[in-house]
Amino acid sequence: MKFQTTRTELLDTVLFASRTIGTKVSSFILNGIMLDVDEGLTTYSTDLETSIKSIMEVKTLEKGKAVVPARILINILKSLKESKIELELDKLTNQVKIACENALFTLNTLSLEEYPGFPEIKKENYIKINLNKFRNLVIKAQKAASLDEGRAILTGVLLEIEEGLLSMAATDSYRLSIVKENIDTGRPPIKVVIPSKVLDSIVKSEYKDSDIEINIEENQISFYLEGDNKKKNIIVSRLLSGKFPEYKQLIPKSLKHNIVINKEKMLDVVKRISSISQDNIPVKLTIDKGKITVSMSIREIGSSSEDFEVSYGEERIEIAFNPEFLMDGINIMDEKNIILSIEESLKPILIRSEKNKNLIYLLMPIRVS
Repeated sequence: MKFQTTRTELLDTVLFASRTIGTKVSSFILNGIMLDVDEGLTTYSTDLETSIKSIMEVKTLEKGKAVVPARILINILKSLKESKIELELDKLTNQVKIACENALFTLNTLSLEEYPGFPEIKKENYIKINLNKFRNLVIKAQKAASLDEGRAILTGVLLEIEEGLLSMAATDSYRLSIVKENIDTGRPPIKVVIPSKVLDSIVKSEYKDSDIEINIEENQISFYLEGDNKKKNIIVSRLLSGKFPEYKQLIPKSLKHNIVINKEKMLDVVKRISSISQDNIPVKLTIDKGKITVSMSIREIGSSSEDFEVSYGEERIEIAFNPEFLMDGINIMDEKNIILSIEESLKPILIRSEKNKNLIYLLMPIRVS
């Protein structure tokens, strides 16, 4: 194995391909990243649940492959200045030599035989969607996904395709985010739950004005991304098993009070009042004729309150929320105005855009004395 490229091109590729490698790995070999040189360079990593393959053009001097410690390779590449770089496998010592300007590193390799192979992909239910559009859907749905590994199904995002509509939903049982997009697939209905961390790799990818191809199989999903620089990335992940909550029945058909609020105004006030918060102490909204008062009181620290005007003339309502969850729901709305739909102080509320009917955020209130 021997090839030449530039330091930045190689670093970007290795950084993306190594996103499966966490701080805790089930086997030492999974600390490694595969470098496979043929017509180009294919880098590949896996944690046995998710696998990422990145393909880039290089100047191939000798075909071959090696597995090297990913974090050490990244540290080396980050330490180098932008310049031409050459990597070569010494077959006698089984070390990879890295040469860049006057710097020379030799890196011990890991066992090629022990390294897991890349998952086999069968193109079955295949769809294509603009990457920016898909990224936007993921960001909005993902906000409500759980971080509790004890309920694995809730750490994922439900992807559902039915009758020309792509829906994504997530819930941690305290809140629910649903976002929809019209899509022309011509495919039978699909309903799968994707691990949230897999979608992170797509959200944080450098690609912008391109399409993403999604292939859904019985137990796995794969994503294909291709940029203008001829780089290709393939992400393959196992799907989460288990029953995702029947979220559609949680959405109220109608709510008694619907208050139109300026998004930025409400976000600013809630953020300001919550600046004294510790451990997500609830923030209280007191909704009265012509105004909303946002307040917080912490015995050990003090209190804060601020009101702002709204068009409302009905009964007084006092309702409290986790401030972070409330701000998340406001934040994902795209329009100038949002609608706060409330039934009563202990029932879930809906946060919606004033015009966009394809985005809903349901939030459970917190009982306060």
